[in-house]
Amino acid sequence: MFAAVSSFPADIPPTLSDLISASDTMYAAMSSTAPAYRFGFLRNVTLEGIEPYLRYHMLRMGLRPELIFGGYGSIRQDLILPDSPLVKHCPDLLVTAFMLEELDPHYGLPGWNASHSREELSAIFDALAASDAPTISLNTFIVPFRSETGTLIAAPDVASEVIRLNDFVRAFVREHSPRFCIMDWDRLAHRIGEAEAMDYRYWYISKAPFKRSFLDALARELTKVVLALKGHSKKCLVLDCDNTLWGGVVGEDGIEGIHLDGHDYPGRAYYDFQKTVLQLAERGVLITLCSKNNEQDVLDVLDKHPWSLLKRNHLSGFRINWDDKAANLIELAKELNLGLDAFVFVDDNRRELELIRQVLPQVTTLQVPDKLYEYPALLQRDGLFDTLITSQEDKLRTSLYQTEAQRKAERNQHPDLESYLLSLQLVVNIQVATDREAMRVVQLTQKTNQFNLTTRRYSDHDIARFRSSKDACVYTLSASDRFGSLGLVGVFIVQRRQETAVVDSLLMSCRALGRRLEVAFVLECMRRIVADWGILTWEAEYLSTAKNSQVADFWSTLGFALLEQAEGRRLYRLQAAMPEIDPPSFIHIERE
Repeated sequence: MFAAVSSFPADIPPTLSDLISASDTMYAAMSSTAPAYRFGFLRNVTLEGIEPYLRYHMLRMGLRPELIFGGYGSIRQDLILPDSPLVKHCPDLLVTAFMLEELDPHYGLPGWNASHSREELSAIFDALAASDAPTISLNTFIVPFRSETGTLIAAPDVASEVIRLNDFVRAFVREHSPRFCIMDWDRLAHRIGEAEAMDYRYWYISKAPFKRSFLDALARELTKVVLALKGHSKKCLVLDCDNTLWGGVVGEDGIEGIHLDGHDYPGRAYYDFQKTVLQLAERGVLITLCSKNNEQDVLDVLDKHPWSLLKRNHLSGFRINWDDKAANLIELAKELNLGLDAFVFVDDNRRELELIRQVLPQVTTLQVPDKLYEYPALLQRDGLFDTLITSQEDKLRTSLYQTEAQRKAERNQHPDLESYLLSLQLVVNIQVATDREAMRVVQLTQKTNQFNLTTRRYSDHDIARFRSSKDACVYTLSASDRFGSLGLVGVFIVQRRQETAVVDSLLMSCRALGRRLEVAFVLECMRRIVADWGILTWEAEYLSTAKNSQVADFWSTLGFALLEQAEGRRLYRLQAAMPEIDPPSFIHIERE
């Protein structure tokens, strides 16, 4: 159903009635079991107009939105009163919608400064931090489009104060990330432009300040946040080369003849596009190539062209040959141990892209735009790679995958899997999650899809509650071998119910699979929990998704008995403190 719903275009229909009709069509086609997502709006302005836009973009993603609006201007009450709709129906994402004109009655008067607003916001933000909302989006304030001091006088003005106030909001979000995220109203309004963003007529009539274009843009941004929280961020960027990484055909034009430089058009557009590619790599997105070309020609550009920002060491893999691109993408997915739905493929050739859409509909495809000046922003437009967290593992991800290629080469030197695993000299560290590891734990719960027994997505607020509870524990698994570190690759969350331990989550990063690390991890965690809690029995679940079928029988392999099975859920029980199996002998567990 997801594919059918997402076939609706990202650009909204031209009229409000068409927009509502399209949303109704998507809703009617949607499965009754499609997940719902609840937004709560804490506001001092009228924002109900966002509903049809948010509904459209969420339904496109296969999610049913529910919108709850707090009272107009009753910010403090909506956060604390038990009968407040935002307290009674705790939203998945709590969204602030504040205008300075309503927050501070002195805003805009001569000599105004933001000190009062900053104090007011500080109190509100502290109350938000103390709330039960798992994720909270804070808006920035729109810097005035014109200065009250005129255009010729370089004097302090209201705009300067609003900029400082926005810096305060951003600093709070950075300090409390990822539970708090930013919704940059100022950037959106100035990108769209005053005439298309602001509705001064309805602002004065009904405190509804925004036009269609702004409401649509805001709805898109909120949808991006939800997709990131639900683990839909893409993980791998696959690039064609000719007329994609550079202008021209290197096999015909030679290195000197292709268009790629930091000064002139069209080479500057490709150069700036490569900047965006490197920014994604820095955030942990895997960069790969899939091109019909002579391999050495392409590698020579990466190695020798003075304006090529993308280098060979940025790549996690490539397929540069004359074979079918769909087959090459399948091979890359297998090599990187990723699902094809984690891939975004960029090409200039419409026929190649249509082939991928037909053969591999899971892959997101993007075409180099005809208007080349739009190209540098292509990868940022839809938030395909957006996440709320960037961890140390993200910055090392390319090198981790490059090391994995060395392991696979080693695998070919061994006659069987057991001798290969023994040769790796695997060492694991298993411990209760530390403060330093907490953000990585959150990230894994939000992004891991394949080896994830329950696929529960957690915020840092959720993980903090697990870690602080005397009846819960969060364990992490870090691994290394003779080739280097794999990083933090496993999470095990368990809760105590009298003398029974209930497994809430078990997940492993895809790059750690195929080594039986998960068996060593679970058995060691169980051993420690039994010793600490005096556990006599265990319960565990498998919740089926479109991506985790490979772990459907995991608990059975450990000796757990199937207790219940219905509608994609299996409940297992182990009537013993420990399974009657031994951990893999080739894995060394570091113990204090």
